[in-house]
Amino acid sequence: MPLLDELIDVVIQPCINYIRDDCTESTPTNDQGIVQSILRLWTSLLKIFNEDEKYTLEDQMTAVDKKEVMKIVESAFVFSCCWSLCVTINSQFRRPFDLHFKKVCNGEIEGLLKFNNRRILPSIMDKGTIYDYIYFPGENRWSSWMDLCDKDKLDQFPADSQVNNIVVTTVDTIRYMYI
Repeated sequence: MPLLDELIDVVIQPCINYIRDDCTESTPTNDQGIVQSILRLWTSLLKIFNEDEKYTLEDQMTAVDKKEVMKIVESAFVFSCCWSLCVTINSQFRRPFDLHFKKVCNGEIEGLLKFNNRRILPSIMDKGTIYDYIYFPGENRWSSWMDLCDKDKLDQFPADSQVNNIVVTTVDTIRYMYI
């Protein structure tokens, strides 16, 4: 099974089924809209392959480069699922969905398709939830959302700040400013 088909077949439908059967959404969605969101975000992350010369000259790619390409495609897919498929649910369902998503991706649910002898979730996701991390395709690197802010300058408000003009930095404000 080609890589893209496998990613879609193994992950998307079981997760949509879980959302429909076991979760409540803050804003109702339809399956087609969720899939479109995944594909849009995934496509935007994969633009690196059009922009970086390293990936545009196929005859110069080595086996290592091809493995890196596969990891970028897989990681971009996971991030896209996390921030389209997995965010439609109410916050109280995020932890149960996180566990379900990890089980689907790790092939731990009987009766569902599994990946062929590989792991697509990055090891960083062994700690925390799928919602705790951001992916940088240009660097092929996962990081905590909180790594995006300068902790030394975090929430240093001028003394004359009006309370209604203050935005306290949280992991959620960082995520939503990025997404």
